[in-house]
Amino acid sequence: MSEETLRTEVAICVRMLEYLGLIDFSGHVSCRIPGTNTLFINSWGASRHGLGPADIVKSDMEGNPLEKGVILPSEKYIHTSVYRFRPDINAVAHLHPPVTTALSAAGKEYVPVMHHGAIFHTGVSVYDDCRHANSVERGDAIATALGPRRATIMRGHGAVVAAESVMGVFFGSVYLEDNAKKLAHVYMMGGKPQVLREDELQASKKIWRQDQFDKVWNYYQETSGVKFS
Repeated sequence: MSEETLRTEVAICVRMLEYLGLIDFSGHVSCRIPGTNTLFINSWGASRHGLGPADIVKSDMEGNPLEKGVILPSEKYIHTSVYRFRPDINAVAHLHPPVTTALSAAGKEYVPVMHHGAIFHTGVSVYDDCRHANSVERGDAIATALGPRRATIMRGHGAVVAAESVMGVFFGSVYLEDNAKKLAHVYMMGGKPQVLREDELQASKKIWRQDQFDKVWNYYQETSGVKFS
């Protein structure tokens, strides 16, 4: 995949996450550039509502911009730390999903209760600090909390989703919040969440695959109208 294609993919991902309300004026998506120690990430100043591929900029793994005149997000260390800790990961999203975040602020356990929630069969951890991850130390702490999982929640702040590809990170972001919505309804009903059984988790986790990524990506690209020629 060419660098221009990667820039475009990250830009589309950011725009669709904003369309879904999973990020707003803040939040960022990055991808590791294959075969390098560099990454693409949306710049600090570009509005998430209207950015394009030109607003996706290059950084090294220490969080230094590699293009002139750009400012990286202050929480760039979330991305650089996850990439350093997880060589299997090629895309990272830092989100502000409202229901997922509210569950953490309420001290409610995040568990998979719906079919697609099975993608989080290894669990979703909570990083117990709501402050901005604007240092290497905090980025490393988030990467440690994430561990081998697909997502971690920053208590009272947001979430971090990691995947092997940009389409995968979008898929994971969508279903992190979707499962949270169902789970929140259960808590509001006063019931005890019926966590997916082990056999359900083992069967349903197989939905983590490219054709499912394509299906969700294409649907939201069509409904959001986000497209770059």
